[in-house]
Amino acid sequence: MGCEAIYKRLFETAQDGILILDARTGQVIDANPSLEKLLGYSRAELLGKSVWDMDLLKDADEPQRVFREFMDKRHVRCDHLSLMTKGGLSVHVELVGEVYRINQEEVIQCNIRAISKREDADRLELRIRRAERMGAIGELAGGVAHDFNNLIGVIQGYCEILEDRESLPESARKMILEIHNTGTSARNLAQRLLAFSSGQALQPVALDLNEIVSRMEKILGRLLDEDVRLVSLPGSGLGKISADPSEIDQVLMNLVINARDAMRRGGEIVVSTANVEIDETHVGQFPSAKPGRYVMLTVSDTGTGMDAETRFHIFEPFFSTKSPEQGTGLGLSTVFRIVEQYGGSIAVDSEPGSGTSFKICFPRCDEVPAAAPRQTARAVCGGTETILLVDDSVPLRKLMRRFLVDSGFTVLDSGDPAEALRMAAEYPGPIPLMITDRVLPGFSGAVLAERVTAARPETKVIYASGYNDDLVVPSRVPGQDYAILLKPFTQAELLKMVRELLDGSMQAARTAQ
Repeated sequence: MGCEAIYKRLFETAQDGILILDARTGQVIDANPSLEKLLGYSRAELLGKSVWDMDLLKDADEPQRVFREFMDKRHVRCDHLSLMTKGGLSVHVELVGEVYRINQEEVIQCNIRAISKREDADRLELRIRRAERMGAIGELAGGVAHDFNNLIGVIQGYCEILEDRESLPESARKMILEIHNTGTSARNLAQRLLAFSSGQALQPVALDLNEIVSRMEKILGRLLDEDVRLVSLPGSGLGKISADPSEIDQVLMNLVINARDAMRRGGEIVVSTANVEIDETHVGQFPSAKPGRYVMLTVSDTGTGMDAETRFHIFEPFFSTKSPEQGTGLGLSTVFRIVEQYGGSIAVDSEPGSGTSFKICFPRCDEVPAAAPRQTARAVCGGTETILLVDDSVPLRKLMRRFLVDSGFTVLDSGDPAEALRMAAEYPGPIPLMITDRVLPGFSGAVLAERVTAARPETKVIYASGYNDDLVVPSRVPGQDYAILLKPFTQAELLKMVRELLDGSMQAARTAQ
């Protein structure tokens, strides 16, 4: 058997797709059966066509770039390339190309191997590893944020007390205001940590992403330099999603700030929305998405873009290409965590020098919870009832005691749940309310509430916590009236909840089933 016959046999029986191109024109000279099967085109349909005249590559600029690279380097390897089949489906491939001569004519041979199944397995493994890492770090971040909120609450609480003093010198008042404002910034940082850890108390409502983008435009504009243009492209007839508005604000702000920082010499950020439907053939583009109807939020920039190595790490907590002064490395990991907790998915398209596009799909909801009715403002009153206060943070407990005592309440306080039980057992009068932290030394606030209310069924409970409310609901206490007070809180917020729970007028108060 001659060399030509051997080559022909290898060409026709090869498991990889093989594409032969004219190096001068880019026209297809030959294609083997494996390539026909992979792409859905017959050999006759491919012969004589140039690569860029077909919808073979998803990106219109990609064929020319790859072709120029072939001619410059004489050898090219693409580990991740998206090809479009005749039926319009996307297939991920590895491509290895060589330029060589046949009868004084240069040709390009491309060996193409489908890697979709392997890529899906690798992606799944990566998601599992990432979820494990982020879960562990998320628990740490949630604990840090919880303790941090205690400290912030003390700082802001005493600022409130000092600011109410009429005799305070103006110079001192300005310094206290500066401390208070800094405490507010710290509170926002703690909320970011809690969002990252899935420990923030969520209040999902019906949301229109167009309304979110419109409301945030002015705020986002203040964050941008003069040479950065923000463009909004709202989709028509947009569906609703179910989410906490503050978290969607955070997603949008983090993505826009990230885009801004990628454009050192100015550029354009485009925020767009659209209804999309993801079917089985497109699930691979959104790693954690299931087939269904979604609302997509896209944030694109004309910045520096990212290489494959950077894209691989961008959602990892504390990973950052910025200096420590410029970023914490929590922005995109927080975005990832928020999107995942709502059953959404995020995809990134970026190349060095070509900008970046983040596409986030949130499940579309036909029936979503309505926004809670706004409460009419009324004066916050104190009272004369006895309150059992339990918190192991001494500074915060002292502050809460002062808030309550100054408002007329009698307060029994302790940082030890066992001691609090003894105080409750020995106190001769009624204790209509107990305020307890969720996390206590010895046993939890829920266990403490169970034991106190077993002996004193009239006692209502406020759980003071920065964690998600499903972590603090005392499921083992049937019929218990309770409410959740998120840290840090103001004196007015504390007194309002205390009074409304005692009076039975709190709409947010719940009864465990």
